[in-house]
Amino acid sequence: PQAQVVKSLTRDRHIRLSSVNATPLWDGVRRGHPHLDPEACACLTELLTATALLQGRTLFAERLQLLVKGAGRARAVVADCWPDGTIRGVLDPGAADAAAWIAGPGVFQVMRSNATGQPYVGHLPLVEGGIQVQVEHYLQQSEQIQASLTLWCDAGTGEAGGLLVEPLPDCPPERLARLIQAIEGLEVVPLWERTPEFLASWVSQGEGADDLVATEIFYRCRCTREALLETLRRFPEDQKAGLFQEPGPVEVRCDYCGAMYPISREDLMQGEA
Repeated sequence: PQAQVVKSLTRDRHIRLSSVNATPLWDGVRRGHPHLDPEACACLTELLTATALLQGRTLFAERLQLLVKGAGRARAVVADCWPDGTIRGVLDPGAADAAAWIAGPGVFQVMRSNATGQPYVGHLPLVEGGIQVQVEHYLQQSEQIQASLTLWCDAGTGEAGGLLVEPLPDCPPERLARLIQAIEGLEVVPLWERTPEFLASWVSQGEGADDLVATEIFYRCRCTREALLETLRRFPEDQKAGLFQEPGPVEVRCDYCGAMYPISREDLMQGEA
């Protein structure tokens, strides 16, 4: 099955939620980053899941990139998602003896690019907690949105997914209390049971929810040889000269997918002619 972000609204019109079965994203991470151990792949999959869920809030109307830089077992984690549903990511391992994958000091950065290509960049210092805590903190501080994000990825089985829940402004206190109870109780539900249909029923507590839109997402790198050449041509002349200290082409690797591209000095010169 393909990963899919499902956006729903409870029938009492008090709670908006988005969910995703991210196991296919785990499969893409394992194929694209065979050098990473399963726990690192789980960390990257969780950031990809969070990125897809945030994209669902804007109906995939923009490009969205999340970046976490810190002092944990992950030095940096990046997830990049486009309006067409393609998503990719990369993790740079950090201190192997760190207690957690995500740890401060560090920064959580969100970059949005609209249809005109104009970027908006927001960043906050890392707070204590994993990826879901960083996203909740960002939504509250930068977008004034009270939301609950739950992420999961089993490094042994690859079962992965996420749930983003937003109570609407007119949500009664007693309904909010029941929502909090439902979210806290989700930990007893096996990961393989947490389908979008089940999560919508769980959050609505049997009252039902209406699906508003479903968007398929694909773990796929967007790198091309032409795009790589364009980037290299913007390098300073001394850096470009340093690439060709030995005769013949050099191989340049895409960090997102591992694809290798042979690049010659003539390739760079052709584009500059």
